[in-house]
Amino acid sequence: MFKHTNAIWLLLIVLIFSQNLFAQNTYTNSARYWKNRKPHGGYWQQDVAYTIKANINEKENKLMASEQLVYTNNSPDALDVLYFHLYQNAFNKGSYLDQLYDANKIKTTQGKHLSAGEGISVSEIKIDGQTVKYEMDNTILKIYLSKKLEPNKQLTVNLNFITYWDNGTIRRRMQMYNAWGFMHYNGVHWYPRIAVYDHKKGWDCDQHLNKELYGDFGSFDVELNFASNYVVEATGILQNQKEVLINYF
Repeated sequence: MFKHTNAIWLLLIVLIFSQNLFAQNTYTNSARYWKNRKPHGGYWQQDVAYTIKANINEKENKLMASEQLVYTNNSPDALDVLYFHLYQNAFNKGSYLDQLYDANKIKTTQGKHLSAGEGISVSEIKIDGQTVKYEMDNTILKIYLSKKLEPNKQLTVNLNFITYWDNGTIRRRMQMYNAWGFMHYNGVHWYPRIAVYDHKKGWDCDQHLNKELYGDFGSFDVELNFASNYVVEATGILQNQKEVLINYF
C-alpha cells in the first residue's frame, strides 16, 4: 500500500500515479486557502475533503474503491441536491461523446468494458449514514438530499465505485498499454468528483465531452493497493519509504 499526503488536485496513474494530496487541517491553514485570500468580502468557495481507499485489480483491469466526501456548504444558498461527475462514462458505447463522434461521421471502437457501459459505476450511496435516492445521466450523477444542506453546514457522502481501464479509439487519458513487457496503467479523473457549485451559475453539471474540466480545490487522503511488483511514480510526500524502498535504506 502506498499512501501520499499532499495537496490539491487528484490524478491516479499506475505505473504513473500523479496525485496532489493534502491533510484537511494543512489545507485550511494554508495561505492559499480561499478564506485567507478572498478577492472581495462576499467571495466564497465550497470546501471538499475526500478520503478514498482503492484496490487495483490488474487481472481484470479495474479499480474498486470506497469514497467518503465531507462537503461544506459555504454558499448563501440551501442545497437540496448534489451533483457528481463520472467522467469515465463519457467513453462508453452510446454515450453523448460517442453520439457526437457519430454525428461528425467519425468511426469509434471500444473494448469489452466500454462496450458494456462499464466506464465508472457507483453503488451504496449514503448521506450522513442514510441511503438516498439518485439518478444518473451518462457522466452526471444527481443525488437527492432528504433535507436541505443549509449555509455553513456540512454533510458526509459515502459511496462505493468501480472504474474500468479499456482500449478504444477515442482519446482517453485513462490508458493501459504494454511497457517493456508489463502492463502500464494511467488514470485520470477516475473517482466520482463533486461538481462545482459557484456564485456565477450554481451547479456545473455539463456532460463531459472530453474537454477541459472544472473542479473544486480541496483535500485528499488516498490509499492505493495493488500487486507488489508494480512501480509507482507520483507527486506528493511518500509516507512509508522504508517499507516500499527497502533496498535504498
